[in-house]
Amino acid sequence: MKRFKNILVATDTQLDAHPIVDEAGEIAQHNGASVKIVDVVPEFPWTVRLAMKDHEHVRDLMGREKQERLEALAAPIRDKGISVETRVLQGKTSVEIIREVLRHKHDLVFRVAKGKDSRRSGFFGTTGVRLLRECPCAVWLVAPAPTPQYKHVLGCVDPSSDDELNAELNGKVYELSSLISQYHDAQLSIVHAWSIFGEQLLKNRMNPEEYEEINKNNQKQIESLLDKFLQTRGSSVRDENVHMLKGEAHNIIPDFVSKNGVDLVVMGTVARSGATGMIIGNTAERILNSIECSVLAFKPSTFVSPITLGDYINPTQESSRS
Repeated sequence: MKRFKNILVATDTQLDAHPIVDEAGEIAQHNGASVKIVDVVPEFPWTVRLAMKDHEHVRDLMGREKQERLEALAAPIRDKGISVETRVLQGKTSVEIIREVLRHKHDLVFRVAKGKDSRRSGFFGTTGVRLLRECPCAVWLVAPAPTPQYKHVLGCVDPSSDDELNAELNGKVYELSSLISQYHDAQLSIVHAWSIFGEQLLKNRMNPEEYEEINKNNQKQIESLLDKFLQTRGSSVRDENVHMLKGEAHNIIPDFVSKNGVDLVVMGTVARSGATGMIIGNTAERILNSIECSVLAFKPSTFVSPITLGDYINPTQESSRS
């Protein structure tokens, strides 16, 4: 995990436990990285601002309380000799986290999968989902467990396309899933889900022998591509922990996670380009909506976030301490 040198921990100081702070501290110590721990004072709704004359004072008090709690979280990590900064941001949580990444070039964001006050149904909260969609650096959403000691890490790769974006993401996924499994002494599985384009139509229009021939040829081709990818990393499709599973990825991967006790999924999330740059792929979104475990997600280095620094908040207006 040496690639991470500038870690941002976006926590919620209201939570009873802070596993992401402990995990970030361990990685920082292992990597010689710096850590910044932030919390966000949300914007008050306009109705509150109208009704509460001293809302700015109340917001300042909230900021001071959060700053004190952040300092308490930072102290044990600082005691280990790790460089730790704390900062209270103001605004919409996901937006301000992403802006902090853009301002200070963070390469990893830690966040609990779902905040205490999240109104979104599902395992991942609104902030987590938006970070997965729009944050330019790696995002690690941690299940709200007391200690993130992983036992089974799953790396999702797709060597079926040889474009540069796919190759970059596959490399990151394999590298980090391998390193994390070693670090936690966890089981590692590498999975590729494959299918035949227009399979149902082919089945309906062809006799069984013709379809089976296409199926075998397709499988051999995918197996060859996967093996080529793995061999450059000292692995092979014949390894017990490598699984080439037939079916749609949005069905296969959640099923594998559920049946095999996977507690961390490592994956790429970008599949195509949109009006504002790369956007999360439908397959990745459907997978994330169907799993309930920690996720480490990557985007390619060319990803441009739709969030900008246009409404930049002057650091002198923020509570901060390093």
